[in-house]
Amino acid sequence: MIFPSKMKKLELLIFKTDTDAVLEYLGTERCFQVSDRIEGSPSQRYTELEELLRKLQAASIFLGIAAAIEDGKRERCSGIPHEEDIAAAREICQNASPLVEREKNLVERRQKARNTLDEIEAFSRLDLPLRDIESVTFLAFRFGIIDPARLEALRAAVGERAFIAKLDESGKIFAVSSKKGRFALDTELKKMNFLETPVPDEIKNLPPEALAALEKDYADAGEEIESLEKEKLRLAALYGKLLADIVDKTAAGLLAEDLKAHLVSTETTCRLSGWIPAEYAKKVRTRLEELTRGRIAIRSYAPEEVPAVREGKEKIPVRLTHGKFLQSFSRLVVSYGTPLYGTIDPTVMVCVFFVLLFAIMFGDVGQGFVGVLAGFVLGTGRIAALRAWKKFAPVFKTVGCACMVTGFLYGSVFCSEELLVRPTRYITGHLFGYEMDRFITLLPNHGIDKIFAFFAFTLGIGVIINSIGLGINIYNRLRLKDFRHAIFAKTGIVGAFLFWYVIALALRLGLGAAFGMADILCIALPLGLLFWGEPLYRLLFHVRPLFHEGVFTFVMEGFVEILETLSYFFSNTVSFLRVGAFAMSHAILSLIIFILADLIEQIPGGPVLRVLVVVGGNILIIVLEGLIVSIQVIRLHYYEFFSKFFTETGVAFKPFELRVQKGNLN
Repeated sequence: MIFPSKMKKLELLIFKTDTDAVLEYLGTERCFQVSDRIEGSPSQRYTELEELLRKLQAASIFLGIAAAIEDGKRERCSGIPHEEDIAAAREICQNASPLVEREKNLVERRQKARNTLDEIEAFSRLDLPLRDIESVTFLAFRFGIIDPARLEALRAAVGERAFIAKLDESGKIFAVSSKKGRFALDTELKKMNFLETPVPDEIKNLPPEALAALEKDYADAGEEIESLEKEKLRLAALYGKLLADIVDKTAAGLLAEDLKAHLVSTETTCRLSGWIPAEYAKKVRTRLEELTRGRIAIRSYAPEEVPAVREGKEKIPVRLTHGKFLQSFSRLVVSYGTPLYGTIDPTVMVCVFFVLLFAIMFGDVGQGFVGVLAGFVLGTGRIAALRAWKKFAPVFKTVGCACMVTGFLYGSVFCSEELLVRPTRYITGHLFGYEMDRFITLLPNHGIDKIFAFFAFTLGIGVIINSIGLGINIYNRLRLKDFRHAIFAKTGIVGAFLFWYVIALALRLGLGAAFGMADILCIALPLGLLFWGEPLYRLLFHVRPLFHEGVFTFVMEGFVEILETLSYFFSNTVSFLRVGAFAMSHAILSLIIFILADLIEQIPGGPVLRVLVVVGGNILIIVLEGLIVSIQVIRLHYYEFFSKFFTETGVAFKPFELRVQKGNLN
């Protein structure tokens, strides 16, 4: 759990006739990350599958089962399509295609009839012989559309010079003027953004008896569409499950064909190489030999045996193994970077630190309980808008419980510091022999010495987190044989000694001890080693020249290293004072809410307003301060913890797979 999975590199030499079976197995097991790809172009098979997938997806949309197919992709592990699958796919397309074309024609036919009927209804209000209207030479006619809100303004503008008839509610109008007045009419129409449309020929030339035929055609098209819907339902019931499976397999086949195009191959064989978790290697080897009946050559390499790894040209992929609980916290780690192969996975420590820091800054029994409830709601996945947050449900539950614990210690329930006074007095009376209103005091009016003690506690947490980060970095660097940064860097052994000694010295001085010559030596020695670190490393490990960039550059870099080290450790430690500051601000905001509630209770309707202030204040704190605290906790991890050892990131293990899904092997 604290280290990534051990990896091996496999090199497979496969006959082309066995390639599909091998890729199908590896893709469904999702345990093999392909490497050493080459440039390639899509095969004819790829083009055929791509076209078939397009038709199948269109058929699934037409039959109304596209959503079911998408759900199936997430749940079902796919195989590569075989000849019987291709035949079934073509049968489905053959049966669905005529219906698709028929539906398209019916919809167009029905829409055309509807449009014609609408035009007739609009122009019928004119009660004019439209077939003969264009032969009238002493009048000017305009048909078109304007904004309905501008109709009255248009009528007022043209006055007696033209007649404006409203045809329908959409803005269609019919305007008539004399030939002499048509210029004034056109000017006013242009001002109103008039869009002129010609009278449709089918309206002008439509005999009266054709209206009934149009209405019948519109109704007949509707009936045929309803009949077609029944046929679609029948095909959906017949092919639904099969279609989902074939779409899934065809998409998987595309992935396999794409990979085959990027493998080194000869006329009869191809070479497939990649990384696999060591725990899967034996099982995969056995299964591949069974699938190919021994017609496969498999070579296995330890990471250090791979030339590209030794030369630094290839990074070993990192597979982090976590349960569902830790996976919700590992996203904070991978958002910053993936650990290098062979180094410590900090997810467990991140889980502990995140919960601890958040709970200190956001301690309240009631508000923590809201966080727990939010975790359970997110975990159900029943609210569609929050479904993407389901993976964070364990975080909400854990943090909520921790906030309830610290809230009990602070004596706060939904910002009230009175509800827990009596039970706290009872518990402290039995535990300590004297009663206390609360275990931990965050407000200055209860004693400034307690506030100083609380801030010292948060600094102590910062020292622990910084120390663990230093320890991780030292271990990682030694394991990677990077002795320069393991020993002589500010985050190495020398820097860690300086940090820990200064902390111990500060504690001693705080307890009344004197500053002596030994202290000067113990501080000067690591600072000197940091200054001379580069040439000392080169001298001890026989690397030449000692000053690879010149003496002047070495001196400048040495002074910068010392100044940076001092400011680095000081800022990284003092930064944890923000934990105490946010805890205090949370307590002060809670106090302000009840001060406002007490003041507003004196006015008319006060009891109701008091409830609204308390409820609204809690909602504001939960949403706004909860977001701010989350940002601060993440910041402390990024800048104070991860920066100690995440100086170089690795590459995540991404296995070849033949299905679309949310998770993978890691």
